[in-house]
Amino acid sequence: MTTALAAGAYYGGVRRRVESREAILSRVVHRTARSLPAHEHARAYFCMLLAGRYAEAFGTGEIDYRPLQVGFHPALRAHRDAVGPEGAAFLCLEIDPGFAAAWRPRRDPLLLPDTVSVQMLALHHAMCDGTLSPALLESAVWELCADAHAEPARRERGTPRWLVEAIGRLHDGFGEPLTVRDVAMQVGVHPVHVSREFRARFGLTLGAYLNRVRVRAACGAIGRGASTLAAIAADCGFADHAHFCRVFRKAIGCTPSQFARAARVEIAD
Repeated sequence: MTTALAAGAYYGGVRRRVESREAILSRVVHRTARSLPAHEHARAYFCMLLAGRYAEAFGTGEIDYRPLQVGFHPALRAHRDAVGPEGAAFLCLEIDPGFAAAWRPRRDPLLLPDTVSVQMLALHHAMCDGTLSPALLESAVWELCADAHAEPARRERGTPRWLVEAIGRLHDGFGEPLTVRDVAMQVGVHPVHVSREFRARFGLTLGAYLNRVRVRAACGAIGRGASTLAAIAADCGFADHAHFCRVFRKAIGCTPSQFARAARVEIAD
């Protein structure tokens, strides 16, 4: 039997919530390991695992989440969840049905690109420090909906091989001092064409896309307590600590040190 959960309802404890006409943003915490029964949600939503472990099963599919990965969940799609031994914390963004009617969401859950994490992390920080406005929330919803559109196969077939290689190069080599010319030479395409395609397809310059990849990697390293902030800045390809702070603050809305302090208490608070 499948349990139906109303808007804003979760099996875990809701620690914070911000509501607007378009969406409900909630931070949900499971303090210990648990297996959740089959259930469905009244609204489509995006979910980022902030800390811990989490696996989701639906039909014949399964997604095993790592911290800072973002998944899309369609409305009224039954699924079963398993929370890892250390518990888990999530940021969930539910979409108003009237708002969702303006786009065609996927029918099955799916993981979104790693760079989407930066948008969710920025929302999380704004929610925590009280600066989350309806305009910011609505803008984030539109951007996230574009990533969960119902026609990814058509877009993928139209993606040239060189662009796939370029994206892979950015994700694999973000710690290096990459430039548009470097990437263009490696994939055999003129730098002007590379720049135009990135802007047309992602709404970002290649440099801005690379910064999102670097910030996402830095957030993961900070959350793991992997090293000092100076070492993380160097490992993630930032020119120096000051550059790291400027880019990080612009993307997330806080400094790396502020993010580090918040990251230590995600499941406990």
